[in-house]
Amino acid sequence: MTPDAPLIPAEEPAERSGVLRGRLRRPSRRTPLFMAMVVLGVLVVGYALQAASSSPALCLSCHEMQLRGHEWEQSAHVQVTCVDCHTKPRPWYATPLRLVDRAALIVRDVSSHLAGGYDVSIDRSSAKTSPITDAVCLQCHDPNRKATSGFRILIDHVEHAKLNGSCVSCHVRTAHPVETRGQALTFMGQCFTCHGTPEQPDASADCGVCHPADYEPVPPTHESTTWAKKHGETAVSDFGLCEMCHKQPFCTDCHGVAMPHPDGWAEGATGHSLVAKTNRAVCERCHGKRLDMCTMCHHQGYTPTKGTWVKQHFEQVRKRGAAYCMDRCHSPLFCIGCHAQTPES
Repeated sequence: MTPDAPLIPAEEPAERSGVLRGRLRRPSRRTPLFMAMVVLGVLVVGYALQAASSSPALCLSCHEMQLRGHEWEQSAHVQVTCVDCHTKPRPWYATPLRLVDRAALIVRDVSSHLAGGYDVSIDRSSAKTSPITDAVCLQCHDPNRKATSGFRILIDHVEHAKLNGSCVSCHVRTAHPVETRGQALTFMGQCFTCHGTPEQPDASADCGVCHPADYEPVPPTHESTTWAKKHGETAVSDFGLCEMCHKQPFCTDCHGVAMPHPDGWAEGATGHSLVAKTNRAVCERCHGKRLDMCTMCHHQGYTPTKGTWVKQHFEQVRKRGAAYCMDRCHSPLFCIGCHAQTPES
């Protein structure tokens, strides 16, 4: 070959050239199998993650969720998982989107936990901000269903659905009833966001509107032997629940004073001190007949393990001076009643 001759590639053997062209034209028989295994693996992992995130145990692993989890365990929805209600309904094949929804819930709760502000109320006062949509409820329930409550309630379900516009306008705590109230009070409390209010004058608060004539109006919680001692917790948290059935005189006749205590009850000469001085038994009905009943609030520095306040009060007098005691509660002659006594007296 001379230096000026063009470079001509040598021809490949026919056999080798055909093999190469064949490889370029035909994919490997292993490629479809490999792709199928990848797709299958992704589906298996996705469904495994979906199953794990569907378990209420994941939600209840957070201590801030445990109270709601306990409420859910007492409800008629105990067979319904958390994500069935708290995520958007999606078809069975939308596994990636379901995982995204559940990841968003976890991020929301963890963020609230880290911020120290986990306080998302689901009570009747927050009915309009409930995250549950009608589409969630309609996965299981017929919108034209009749009321099937065990509380013997006369409700036109269709009519209420038309008037209120959403399921959660009535069914706020269906899956999270408050144990201290009982389900009857929890559910009826939602009725009274409309019934008996000036904003909805046509929604009567008369018992016969919703209950048959032979209905026994006493909730099961009231029949408990401990209700008399514990009902104050419910009254303080939401006195509106009591007012659904009871008027103010009902409470006053039993307690001897206005309940819950009116504004200014803790301070002033006309507040609780007047009642305590004239009729201490009224206070003892709820607060118990204890020597330290008043001491627990009124005497700073009191230590129950050191005995009565009489044995400890001199320490506070030494620190603050007698004027501190007289300015707050006692008259100038109060101390003389004990300290001026002679041994013979």
